[in-house]
Amino acid sequence: MPNLFKIEFVQGKTDASDYGQVKHSLVDTLTNRVIISLTVSGDKLQSVSNYSREPKRLEFEVFPTTWINENIMSGDNEHTRYISYFEVKVYRDQVLFFTGIIDTSQLSFDVSSGVLKFVCYDKIKLLSVFSDLTHYYGLTAGYLPIWILGYFLQDIQQTIPINIPYLNQFAMPSLYIPSGNPLTLVHVDYDDIRRFPDPPGGWTYSYHNSGWPEPYCGFSVDVLSNTVTFVFAHKVHIEATYPSPATTKYQGRYRGRIYRFYNAICPVVSEYDAKTDWADDTQTLDNAYNEMLSWFQDNSINQSTLMSGLSDIASLDGRSYCRGHYINYWVEAQCHGNVFPSKIQPGKSYETFKQENTENLKVLQAVLMMYNATIYTDAAGRIIMKNKDAYSANVIDIEDSDVISFTVKRGNQEAPDISLLEILAGDTSHLKDLIKNYLIGFHDSKWNCEATIDQISKYTLALHSRIQIKGVVYAIIEIERDHIKDEYKVKAWRL
Repeated sequence: MPNLFKIEFVQGKTDASDYGQVKHSLVDTLTNRVIISLTVSGDKLQSVSNYSREPKRLEFEVFPTTWINENIMSGDNEHTRYISYFEVKVYRDQVLFFTGIIDTSQLSFDVSSGVLKFVCYDKIKLLSVFSDLTHYYGLTAGYLPIWILGYFLQDIQQTIPINIPYLNQFAMPSLYIPSGNPLTLVHVDYDDIRRFPDPPGGWTYSYHNSGWPEPYCGFSVDVLSNTVTFVFAHKVHIEATYPSPATTKYQGRYRGRIYRFYNAICPVVSEYDAKTDWADDTQTLDNAYNEMLSWFQDNSINQSTLMSGLSDIASLDGRSYCRGHYINYWVEAQCHGNVFPSKIQPGKSYETFKQENTENLKVLQAVLMMYNATIYTDAAGRIIMKNKDAYSANVIDIEDSDVISFTVKRGNQEAPDISLLEILAGDTSHLKDLIKNYLIGFHDSKWNCEATIDQISKYTLALHSRIQIKGVVYAIIEIERDHIKDEYKVKAWRL
């Protein structure tokens, strides 16, 4: 192969009359190499702890033309934050292999040699450039993972007139909790409000029949809002009698809990606890009880739901919720099934019911971490969201004669930064523990290979490609193309 490069400068400003047009080209020929040097970094899956992902970087050196002098090195031809209006498409032997933006802050002109150095990135770079952008996540039922990426890109496109294409190749994974060993989500003690005073001091205590013999508790499902709510309510009335002089007193004790689960298993709790003074009649207890009912009503649980609308079990989005109960002592809300939510609910607006903006990048990082997903770009510049383990179906056999170098070593396990998940609504404690174990289980004890493979044109390799070297199958997690030497450098997991 002649190994000839072509670089096209394309108008990338979407509101320009010439948007999408090739405005200038630099083309190598067999007799005239106008591109002095060109290097491009590899494609990489994220590490366990880095979920912002490094963008692909391309550098090339040329002698500036008149068009480059007028449109790149001078003139009002860039968006904010040092992003040129003009994007680049780069070809090797007429095959497109890179599409990206020009970072004008890194242009470097060597006056003595007359050489201009360009630094370009794929459009994933824009996620860090605009990491300060925020979004109001207010969809009640939550967001599909690809929507999180889409809204972030949309917010960037509303900031500058640029097109950021993207593609969804993500499939919802499963993190399954067996029914025989359900996950305890919340625990509510109530033995303390049933306890008689000690020592009795001559008084005799009993439960008054105006109280409840056991609490009302169970689940309420709202499919439209994609939430399950666990409700607990108990009313305990104590009657105290004293023999001489004959005296009767009454006391009311009340406990209410409302746990709304966001992101499948992340509760937001509202609490009610009250206890009356000892009273001579039950009128005081009736008033206190009505105050508890009003509290439930204020939190969208009416008396009818409380008394007859709760269920011991509930199902939503592939998960089952059930109740554990040690009578007179405690109740629990438990869960089993796939605890990955198909839609996520990020930010604190779900908790406060107020419009509060949340950082786009942190939400995207949390999504990629939780689902063990990745983003990368293809040759046309589209940002692709995909599962990390979405390996290709076919296995590409690498001939021994094309393996220039090959080493195998044990991978180093990283501790994932689970705090990223705190950007999601609700108490993420259970979710963080599960995701941490899930990620460690995925990455732990993996054997890696590093190989240099000859002849780029002979093998079509990419991220997630499965390759066979010396009889062992690996999945590519990093790939770098050296077009000058005509070889791949790959890192891969042994499958």
